[in-house]
Amino acid sequence: MEITPIQQNSLGEQIAGELRRLIATRRIDDGTPVVEEALANQFGVSRGPVRDALKILVAEGLVTSRGRRAKIRGLTAVDIDELFSLRHMLESTALPLAMERNPQGLTASLDGALHEMEAAVASGEAQAFAEADSRFHSSFYQAAGHSRLTAIWAQYRPSIEMVLLSSRETYKDLAPSIGSHYTLADLIRAGDPGPALHELTQHLDNARLRVRTFYESEVAAPAS
Repeated sequence: MEITPIQQNSLGEQIAGELRRLIATRRIDDGTPVVEEALANQFGVSRGPVRDALKILVAEGLVTSRGRRAKIRGLTAVDIDELFSLRHMLESTALPLAMERNPQGLTASLDGALHEMEAAVASGEAQAFAEADSRFHSSFYQAAGHSRLTAIWAQYRPSIEMVLLSSRETYKDLAPSIGSHYTLADLIRAGDPGPALHELTQHLDNARLRVRTFYESEVAAPAS
């Protein structure tokens, strides 16, 4: 059987990624009309990939569509709370499984992500830090070996990464953000799920509050 290799990132996914970044970092205003032809011209592609990108963003709740009309739907406080509550449900299920099934693989992945965070702090790259943060938490799913949990995480991971990036773009110092990751990693390495899950709950809630504070103080203000 001859099977054509699947590209990791299609044009539609790439366009969705760029639009997602612009939405999350508030470079596109809430309510902005979305015109396929105009976007296709801006990206230098046909309308097909743009249509694919919009389908992805509609599924994520970042674009609303009625018939042929679509517009940007910026993130709200409710969206942020929902994303983090979903993260808590998924991660609090995946983490104990990961600690039981593949503790060595889990800690190795966490250490790798922490190393990437340190490098991002040294270079001051907020996007690299947000991606390393996401890889840290993705390690739970990889080590857990639970395909359906991983599939749900994969669907929402891009939106969560962009939310984290949008708030961290205002950080002058990324170093304080690493501390809670080291604490969580140490508890995971100790092998007792109870304290690790307690720290995970605090970790995610603190992150949610930081993002909420950013959106309420910056995103809710008139765009400059």
